[in-house]
Amino acid sequence: MAIFAISPARRLMQTWVPIVVLFLLVITEHVPMGRDWLATLEVGLVFVPIFFLARYSEGAIAPIAVLLLGVLKDLTSETPIGFWGFLFTVFFILAIGQRQLLYNAAFTTLWATFGFLCFLIYAVFYVMSVLSLELALNFGSTILGALLTVFMFPLINLVFSKLEHDDHQRGVF
Repeated sequence: MAIFAISPARRLMQTWVPIVVLFLLVITEHVPMGRDWLATLEVGLVFVPIFFLARYSEGAIAPIAVLLLGVLKDLTSETPIGFWGFLFTVFFILAIGQRQLLYNAAFTTLWATFGFLCFLIYAVFYVMSVLSLELALNFGSTILGALLTVFMFPLINLVFSKLEHDDHQRGVF
């Protein structure tokens, strides 16, 4: 019996709200703030909506949107085409691999898993930037960016906390 199913409206919100938030983060990420030292840090707040999408979305919309928004980030950040698209897609695939574990996990488990995946993707980010002659990053700023991303997870995840619950938990059938 499918009493505990998620309503189509909630499923739609679980897909499109993170995609819109990801789009807004990609667009607003390069707004000048008047601080040159902030430009050297790559704080990956964009990985939070990708993490949520990997946990709850179904169908082909989410992976296609993640790839296309990664390419949009390539265009806005003047990195080689495919650089962020690859990183977004790899992060999405790694997070999907943890989907069963994370579906009803406690917040600390979510945060720890996000942190692990974040450091893993930042390691890939650093290796790719070292191999690319167009990007010049230092290891310290990469690790600092990863740490700031992990520490910002609880704040950014608040946006998605209302979308996480199944309908049966709220009495909606």
